[in-house]
Amino acid sequence: MKKEPCGKGQSVNHPLAHLIRTLSQVSMLLATGLGLAAPARPAVSVTIECRQQHQTWQDCRYESDQPGTSWQLAFEKQIVRFHHDGSGHMKMQLNDNSNWTGVQARWIAERTLCWNNICARGEIPLD
Repeated sequence: MKKEPCGKGQSVNHPLAHLIRTLSQVSMLLATGLGLAAPARPAVSVTIECRQQHQTWQDCRYESDQPGTSWQLAFEKQIVRFHHDGSGHMKMQLNDNSNWTGVQARWIAERTLCWNNICARGEIPLD
């Protein structure tokens, strides 16, 4: 059986010592890499105002990695997701646990865009 170095001049007589040492080094590299990884951030993130139905306007975040294709509005305690397939069909999802619903976008005032009962106003990045 081969003696494997353990550290500070000590050695261990164990057939798995080399494997354990190698796995320890790999796990340290992975842990270091995971520690350096930043959380994913959307490519576009701007503060605008949103409301649901006819409630009071409040600050919300427009966030998107693909403006004009998929985006979300984060406000209150909910996130509303949107997806546009490029052919004129648009879907909306209220929070994670609801079904996607077909919607039509409509302008109700200058810089105010609505999808069903969700409205947003401000500098909305459309593409």
